[in-house]
Amino acid sequence: MHVIRKKIVTDEDSRPVAVQIDYEDWLEIERLLESSGAEKPEAGESRYQELLEKTSRSWTGGDGLEYQIRIREEWDDR
Repeated sequence: MHVIRKKIVTDEDSRPVAVQIDYEDWLEIERLLESSGAEKPEAGESRYQELLEKTSRSWTGGDGLEYQIRIREEWDDR
């Protein structure tokens, strides 16, 4: 595994706010991400449509929005 040298940038309260890495490390990360087969937006949309079709009509409890509102009201009452 490639070791990535990094510098943590903190604010005046010593809370981490950013990370700096060497440009060569960034290029390696980009190369790895591109070759990892990460889904492209189009592939993600296709997968979303597939899941939507697979799960549609699986809820038989009536109007989903009404159910969601009722459950949230129950949570608020606690």
